[in-house]
Amino acid sequence: MANIFDSASRKNSVFVDRRVFDPHHSPPTLNHRDTQIRAMVMNLADALEGHIPGNMILFGPSGVGKTAASRFVGQQLEERAQIIGSSVYTHEINCQHVNTRYRVLHRIAEGLQQTGDQVIPFTGWPADRVLSETIRRMDRQGGVHILILDEMDQLASRSEDQLLYDLTSLNVLLTESRASIIGISNDLGFTEKIPGPIRSRLSAEDIVFTPYDSEQLADILVERAKIGLRKGSWNEGTLRFCADLSAKEHGDARRAIDLLRVSTLRAESNNSNSIEIEHIQSAHKQVEHERVIALLHGLPLHQKLTMTSIIINERNGILTQTTGTIWETYTQACGLAGMKPLTSRSLSSIINGFHSASLAHVKNVSLGRRGRTKHVSSLIPRGIDAIRIMSEVDETVKLAAHGSYKLQRRL
Repeated sequence: MANIFDSASRKNSVFVDRRVFDPHHSPPTLNHRDTQIRAMVMNLADALEGHIPGNMILFGPSGVGKTAASRFVGQQLEERAQIIGSSVYTHEINCQHVNTRYRVLHRIAEGLQQTGDQVIPFTGWPADRVLSETIRRMDRQGGVHILILDEMDQLASRSEDQLLYDLTSLNVLLTESRASIIGISNDLGFTEKIPGPIRSRLSAEDIVFTPYDSEQLADILVERAKIGLRKGSWNEGTLRFCADLSAKEHGDARRAIDLLRVSTLRAESNNSNSIEIEHIQSAHKQVEHERVIALLHGLPLHQKLTMTSIIINERNGILTQTTGTIWETYTQACGLAGMKPLTSRSLSSIINGFHSASLAHVKNVSLGRRGRTKHVSSLIPRGIDAIRIMSEVDETVKLAAHGSYKLQRRL
């Protein structure tokens, strides 16, 4: 009798090593980021001499190599320090998830814990005590500590001013060690949200990462395919098609790699020994739908209400939306949901985030003497009911969506 898993045998799999398609995979080399890496190296070389490197902010949209570059450079820095007998330590913190003063300081201190140290609880200590313990452990370790703050803009948007003050003041508080900050952000303007005195202390060098073009994405995909896919299962023509598709839409290497992964799964499910154009086209629709649905599910409440407002406006014929028309609908949505609206400045930042995530197209428009505004349109694919999807995970969206709105047409 045949076993139900016979058809799922991996013996003839197109994959050789699936790990290279994992979003957290760190490649041994980083293509097409020589300029950015060189700038980071020139700055961080001071750490090998025991000096304080300048702070840096890595700017650019998602999937353009910011996190990968910081990890690659950090690993190389620690390896070099070990060879020459220098003391350099990197601490990577994702501020999307670790986003309060207590939790960020706790994460740094946790990475420096030694036998005999009192365990810092996840909650319960005064934050100042966690800071003091973090300082003590950093000084005990000595050397230079590089703090890599991925999605650092989350700290600014949450108004974690005291934490930012703590981090930019570390070299005043430390006596036996030194510290430097590498911030990573999708938002080019996030430092403007930081209070002036803290921004002055940060005094960071900006390193900009631009989206990959088609040629660069093709190189990245070929490199992954050589390691992760069976020889003969792919050709450069199909990978170039995959790269062209990705470059036209976003220039995001992470999404291009995922598209190749799903295309490979499509080939396998069709019992094909090679990846063809039709597999990529089919996978592209699936990947985009899954990405958008996951993003909509994961949006914080006020971002859901903002997206709901954009969609309500479009459904009511407001095709050219500005921040003003979105703001009017958003404040009504908040009233229906029993929520206090965010400021118009915060709403503008949310809209910029939608543009970075390819959930909306945003174009800055000059109004002459009246200043500037944004023209906004949704990029939610047809067939996706965004309001229903957001309502599934948040009843507040349902309250806002089924209300009555007074809308103004501004075309």
